[in-house]
Amino acid sequence: MDQPIIFTPQEVVNVFLAICGAIITVATASAALTKIITTIKKPEKTQNERIEALEKDVKAINERLEDGNTRFKLDAKHIDDVERKMEETNKIIIKSLQALTAHAIDGNNTAELERAKKSLDDYLLDQIGKHN
Repeated sequence: MDQPIIFTPQEVVNVFLAICGAIITVATASAALTKIITTIKKPEKTQNERIEALEKDVKAINERLEDGNTRFKLDAKHIDDVERKMEETNKIIIKSLQALTAHAIDGNNTAELERAKKSLDDYLLDQIGKHN
């Protein structure tokens, strides 16, 4: 083992070329492996993107539905208020018509006419006060 190891220039070039070839082979294999993995995962990635988009759409739709339900509840409450006011108005109008009819029949039912007029006046003043 006392003899020195001597490499010829041809051997040095061959070793260098072998190392370069190994690096190129590893890089090519790595690129091919990366491409294969990307191709395999592409459907999953596409699927995940589609699911995220759909979830955003569903969230937006749910928010609109909740907003619509809130407005519907408010509209239903408003309709109930209008119906109640219409019933009240109809009662007063019917009482007034009844008083007018009674007065038209016997001609001296003025007390009932005065009560109907007062009820109608009170109702109208109350409605005017609510709108101001």
